[in-house]
Amino acid sequence: MKRISKISAVAACLLLFAVMAMGSGSSSDSSSSAKAGEAGQDTTTEQGTAAEQDSATEEAEVKTEYHVGDILKDGDVQIVYAASGEYQEENEYMKPEEGKKCIFLKLAFENQGTSDQSISSLNFECYADGYNADTHYTENDFSATLSPGRTTEGMLVFEVPQDAQNIEVEYETNFITEEKLKFIYDGDKDSGYVAKADTGASENAYAVGDIVESQNLNITYLSCENDTSYSEFSEPAAGMHYVTLTFEFENKGDSDEMVSMYDFDCYADGKNCEQAYFRDDNLTATLSAGRKAQGTVTFTVPDDASTVEAEFVSNIWTSDRVVFTVSE
Repeated sequence: MKRISKISAVAACLLLFAVMAMGSGSSSDSSSSAKAGEAGQDTTTEQGTAAEQDSATEEAEVKTEYHVGDILKDGDVQIVYAASGEYQEENEYMKPEEGKKCIFLKLAFENQGTSDQSISSLNFECYADGYNADTHYTENDFSATLSPGRTTEGMLVFEVPQDAQNIEVEYETNFITEEKLKFIYDGDKDSGYVAKADTGASENAYAVGDIVESQNLNITYLSCENDTSYSEFSEPAAGMHYVTLTFEFENKGDSDEMVSMYDFDCYADGKNCEQAYFRDDNLTATLSAGRKAQGTVTFTVPDDASTVEAEFVSNIWTSDRVVFTVSE
């Protein structure tokens, strides 16, 4: 009987711990979402019941489909699904094949973290009525490496059957776990979202003539100019122009150093600017100890931009950057 009593006591204790554990509950972080124009607004009230708040939390946790106007977070990156509609291809040689049409999704991204974030259109796949759709390449790509606080926006364009009924675009948020979010094509719809311009200048930006010591490199900012040396085949889009920056790099270290135009990013009022490649003196070199190289970096910049800055990635592991003022 004593043995049975001991077993009963142990069982009672285990049952008590289980009840306490169930009562304590657990909390978990989840990606937040809102509508364009509502980012940062508090959508709950102090009068809301616990049941209502739990229901809202559960809905936010399981939401994987987004429509025009939705704002979501993927880690430190805010994504706005700004608009969708049919894309009209003006180039007669790039029009979709017979029986198909081009559709677009307009997305905007902002790095709200403290380290660089890579944004790529290659992480998106489109399906029309369950079948994979081909990407239609345009000059409106949003792919970029964003330093903290910077933004980029652009379009995803796909070729789908004219009679497609259900069009979804999947975004892979984690290539290891293959987790995905879905953006639903909503036809011709525009949220009216406009990214806020960031016209503030960086306090530590360098000007033409400055010499910067960056790890094992000495960087001399030689010049900055409005570039009109392009041909008729590489004219900038309406409302845009080219800006070319010239640099000299000197290797002050003991081992080889690689420098390239791809180590640079440019931002106009906080928004990413695309590089241009029509020049034949683009910066690219591998420098042995004590050697030097000169070269250019060219970007496409809006005519009405207030503050334009170029950033050189001096350390890809720590996201350290050297900022240069673009002043034509």
